[in-house]
Amino acid sequence: MAERLANNGQVNLELVKVYETWGQGGWGAVMTGNVMVDERFKNSAKDTTIQNSKSTAEVETWRQIAQGIKSQGALAIMQINHPGRQAGAGSRGFFEKNIAPSAIALNFGDNLVAKGIVKLKFGSPAEMTLAQIQTVVHQFVDAAKFAQQVGFDGVTVHAAHGYLLSDFLSPKSNVRTDAYGGTPEKRAKIVVDIVEATRKAVGPDFSISVKINSADQQYDAGSDAVLKQTDTLVAQNIDFLEISGGSYENPKMMGSEAPSPSARTRNREAFFLDFALAVRERHPKLHLMLTGGFRTRTGMNSALQAKGCDLIGIGRPAATLPDFPRSVVGIGAGKDINDAEAGLQLHKVKEPWLAKQLPFPQLQRALAGGAETAFYSQKIGEMGKA
Repeated sequence: MAERLANNGQVNLELVKVYETWGQGGWGAVMTGNVMVDERFKNSAKDTTIQNSKSTAEVETWRQIAQGIKSQGALAIMQINHPGRQAGAGSRGFFEKNIAPSAIALNFGDNLVAKGIVKLKFGSPAEMTLAQIQTVVHQFVDAAKFAQQVGFDGVTVHAAHGYLLSDFLSPKSNVRTDAYGGTPEKRAKIVVDIVEATRKAVGPDFSISVKINSADQQYDAGSDAVLKQTDTLVAQNIDFLEISGGSYENPKMMGSEAPSPSARTRNREAFFLDFALAVRERHPKLHLMLTGGFRTRTGMNSALQAKGCDLIGIGRPAATLPDFPRSVVGIGAGKDINDAEAGLQLHKVKEPWLAKQLPFPQLQRALAGGAETAFYSQKIGEMGKA
């Protein structure tokens, strides 16, 4: 979820109102949208960032956000991120390139139109040096320390959706041959470094979780490389692992197109349940969070009963109905809500006119996904102005 409400990277009273509203919605935990760890690299101009120096007023606004989330007992989790080659904004110099594990540009298709859009919007990224990798590790740690300082209960390290850490995990975008590439475990090293250093900095009582893409989003079908990476992450004693999916290149979570489930999950809502079940088989004690596709209480119960997850992640329904747990699921509703009523049909976002005219399917999906993201960001913005 992207709020897109920050002013020059800084939080404001609109964001306070948004999170106060969610804090009163009956959620077990509320996770922020992306908080970028480097103000030079943002996904959009309205992203929130962790600035190098923060005014007393801004620190206090962050405290209000954490307090608003926790006002009725929800845990406050800050989602920290670096957009990598998907950075479309930021304060970097005009000639300063986006950074990535390898100098591989985004791919919206082989046609000239798609290549032109990528070149104009994102450019070709520069391969990160070892020193730059260490800088990014420190930036994530500093962001986690700041989250703890202002009253959050934990952080989620975002390593999904085609952002920087996700690109390190995938062989499609990471062709390094040093300590940070070459094998599934080495590609996960930067995430391991961040988790290890963060744990040392914040202590044992602060939650650290990691968000990753489902295997089908990064590898060819049948690959167990992501499972090997989960083994590496679980060894760091993370508090939970969130499974999601999608990126600018492959917008499974961004547009109306959902991944094709297997026969055993076709009647379930969870987009990525098959992969979650594979992780569960390897790590029966790991706390798993599954995000993507949940719209009904029956669908959520199905995923929980299948042992595919312990936690349910809700995104778009929360933007449309901030008290979704209470009014739809029935938690603390004060009345019985039957299964037929315990669901939410989301508004279908109109596909952009331009997307319909282009004979390039991959670019069409990217544009449609961007339209959906913008629609739900607008819904969040309406919460902040209510």
